[in-house]
Amino acid sequence: MKAFHLWKNRYMHAFAPIALAVGTLMGVHGQASAAPLTTLNGNTCKPYGNSATSGLYSYTNSVYNGSGSSMYVSCPVVRTASALSTGYSVWVDGSAASGTTTCWLYSYNFNGTYLGSVSFSATGTFDREITLPQAQVPYYSSQSLLCYVPNGGSMYDIEPVQ
Repeated sequence: MKAFHLWKNRYMHAFAPIALAVGTLMGVHGQASAAPLTTLNGNTCKPYGNSATSGLYSYTNSVYNGSGSSMYVSCPVVRTASALSTGYSVWVDGSAASGTTTCWLYSYNFNGTYLGSVSFSATGTFDREITLPQAQVPYYSSQSLLCYVPNGGSMYDIEPVQ
């Protein structure tokens, strides 16, 4: 009953239509508006294939390779929207320690057929964007990130550009 009492207040009664209009306009937005942010922590990465899991440490802010040698790690990529005409981009953040990290962004169609990939190599601490052409990212496709991380290297996060 208290809420009904507030509605009777003349100020609430006068501003309710304005609040409704503003709320409606905020809900109507085009492609230029921000999409959901899907940053994935590096600790979601896991050893690839038969890579030894010994020495791959998951922390709250990353995954760290303390194995004594380089290893491949596979990281998920969450795509919540269709690729733009400029392609599908993912930001990859990490550290190559004293070596070189190489990452590949792969795309597969709905039945697992390879559609394409792109790669980069980086030294030191890196924040790199990697982009697949739109033709390699059809609606029913999935993407994944594979990185070759040197000993002492880390993967901090993966940020798809939606």
